[in-house]
Amino acid sequence: MTIRPITPTGLWFYYLCLPLTSILAEESIQQTDEAEMETTVLEDYIVYAPIPLEENVLPTARPVNSVYGSDMSVLDTPRNITIISREQLDAISIRDPRDFAKLTTSSYTGSNFGAPTTPSIRGQIADTLVNGMRKGMSNNGNGMPLNFNSVESVSILKGPPSVMIGVSQYVGGYVDLITKRPTFDDNYGYATATVDSEGMQQLEIDQNIAISETLAVRFSITGEDSTDYYWDDYKRQTTAIYGALTWAPNENYQLDVNGEYFNANYTENWGINRPTDDLLDHGTYVTGKGTTFGFGDSLTTDGTTKIDRETRLHGDGDDSNGDYFSLQAIQTFTADPDVTIVNNSLFQYCDRDTFSSYQYTELLRDNYRFENRTELRTEAEFLNLLHKFNVGLSFSYQDVWAVNDYYHEPANAWDLSRPYSEVGLTDPEVFYTGGFYNAFPVHGQSGRGKLSGFPGSNSSDYFISGTGDFVLGNNDSNDSQISTAGLFIEDEINLTEQLILLVGGRLDFVHVESEDPMFGDMIRYLQRENPGNDYSGVEKAKDSHDDFIPNFNVGLVYKLTPTQSLYANYNYSESIPSDLGGGIALENGGENNGKIDGDKFDRKSELVEGGFKATFLDNTLFYSADVFYQTRTDTQSRGEDIKVQITGFETEVAYQATPKFYVVAGYSYIESISKNGQSATQAPISSVNSNGGVYAYDTFYTFDGYDARTPGVPRSIINGLVAYKLTDNLSATCGILITSPMDLGFNVPAEHVAGGTGPKLDSIEIPWQYSIDLGMKYETARWAISLKMLNATDEENWGAVNSLYGNDSVYAELPRRYELAATIKW
Repeated sequence: MTIRPITPTGLWFYYLCLPLTSILAEESIQQTDEAEMETTVLEDYIVYAPIPLEENVLPTARPVNSVYGSDMSVLDTPRNITIISREQLDAISIRDPRDFAKLTTSSYTGSNFGAPTTPSIRGQIADTLVNGMRKGMSNNGNGMPLNFNSVESVSILKGPPSVMIGVSQYVGGYVDLITKRPTFDDNYGYATATVDSEGMQQLEIDQNIAISETLAVRFSITGEDSTDYYWDDYKRQTTAIYGALTWAPNENYQLDVNGEYFNANYTENWGINRPTDDLLDHGTYVTGKGTTFGFGDSLTTDGTTKIDRETRLHGDGDDSNGDYFSLQAIQTFTADPDVTIVNNSLFQYCDRDTFSSYQYTELLRDNYRFENRTELRTEAEFLNLLHKFNVGLSFSYQDVWAVNDYYHEPANAWDLSRPYSEVGLTDPEVFYTGGFYNAFPVHGQSGRGKLSGFPGSNSSDYFISGTGDFVLGNNDSNDSQISTAGLFIEDEINLTEQLILLVGGRLDFVHVESEDPMFGDMIRYLQRENPGNDYSGVEKAKDSHDDFIPNFNVGLVYKLTPTQSLYANYNYSESIPSDLGGGIALENGGENNGKIDGDKFDRKSELVEGGFKATFLDNTLFYSADVFYQTRTDTQSRGEDIKVQITGFETEVAYQATPKFYVVAGYSYIESISKNGQSATQAPISSVNSNGGVYAYDTFYTFDGYDARTPGVPRSIINGLVAYKLTDNLSATCGILITSPMDLGFNVPAEHVAGGTGPKLDSIEIPWQYSIDLGMKYETARWAISLKMLNATDEENWGAVNSLYGNDSVYAELPRRYELAATIKW
């Protein structure tokens, strides 16, 4: 007999047929047994292996306490909240806040000049919390990269936070980063190395140490070195060191402490300037070099050329650096089953700077923030009704020194078909002489690019009598200290077994002191440039302000069944202004020049929301749907705040019966209307002839009294993620994100622009877009390896940057890329 070797095809056939052979053998044995004896038919039972919490994607798997304080089920919470597990974060290869759109509704985030530090929710930059405490120290969502080294899971709330958290200017929603905590069960750890085809290199090491049955610690270190990453001269180099301690000496007390140091060296990414439909569709770029001296600049076009998507507006010396440190302590004392006291303290320190040659600079020196919140959670009978109270006090103090210069950003002046070395301004173009100034060199800060100094603007205007000098402030730079003290109460009332009423209120007292951070630098520069002039009589602008900030909410939950509920919610809040670094700047110009504008301390927001939540199939299928209406005010770096009105619908579904398979999906529809606004440039460069046309930019037209579609907010967002374990070791994932068309800037008729004098505002539209991510992972008890293909179909997608610069910038999304990760575990 001849024995033939098994071919690869035969081997696959063998493995496919092996389970079938086993089934047939069992059938044969069963038939033989049935012939020999009577059988007893037993009721069928399906036994599912428990799903580890870190792998569970169902929102009902975790209680939610960052909304109202008490541990509430998602079903009993009268708000739209999404819980994202570590499993989901790893499945989408999360790198920055823009990736949240892959996992939750209403969360499309613009590129924010390539450095988004918070996502957008319902069309507005979101708040960021750490274990229920506000992170803050940012005013426009731009800053150091968001660090996921310490993150275990994420809770995302749509709409304003509850009275326990208190309200900031970000009322679209918040992201609560739940940090890694140690466990008492064992010593274990892992190390993961990740690379991708565009040049990303990252290493993470995580270690849990159970010192005793009551004390455990955990450490996590992540480093990234991604240089010349896809876009020309783009880099991201970071180091994150995180530590956590949990001490539970008895059943009545627990202490959780965590701290982190994060260092980042990175570059902003403005994207490609002069966006047109032809650029988005065919990569065609309009050429021609413009002037670079200020408002109302212009250029003469001299043709078109093809441009690579890797191109981005930058020049020599572009760089951003930052250091961030945080220390948090959470104490939980349980006096008896009905009384719990929680004390949460968070200290943060931030020092960072940004220099971009298209001439934006930003410097934050030794800023810090401390907040302490104490909560008393208890139950009591009152008027024959059960009340669950969360009563608390909150104190915070923030010290900000922050300056920037945005007066010299002629983004459309630069022709990106020419060498990058041409991009950048010189001293005479920034540090004006001859009586007019809007930026001065920051003392002690070295120059970058083509400048001898690092420019920063005053917060308020100065007209210096006797010399005739005029200094233009920017109402953004600030040296401010903000102290707050707040009292809040949330009452959960069980009206019946099916009906729950939640009522909450909060009142914060705010004390602000602010002064001009560039006053000393201004006097120093003027004395040097004009030695014969006397500036001794010039007084520094400074002011203080006190105010009370109210916030209240009413929610109603009706439980149709134990697993199905309807809810309604109303939220009213007022918030304080926020300028660079999260501080408060003095006004420039007008009767409030050099003063804090008290009228800005009542930025009102109202939310009306109603929805349905349910679980089915023995709590393996979760479904939610809601509708909402919200009015709010969005802060702008220039000009008046924008009044926004939003109507929307959101629905999400999650299914997971076993650890082998899960699916999550969502859809949102948002109609976001801006009642007023501003555009840095009136129209795209395609509005003039591409050869010989005269194109004006840096015109800064404002509009009012018109319902304009809010730029950068797609009406429809569809997201989905499916994961399946092919074997006990091999798994596969597939994710998809679809966004509907969105405007890059405002489109407004001429009669509503510049007080009715026109011209009309025009902008282009980003079309329907989608991206698909595929992944495979092989994992054992000791090691794992995964391969992902991100943007698998290599779509040439585009992203919005900022509504103000809708005609000055568009962001090229990443192409198809391959990501390989290897993990060892011990």
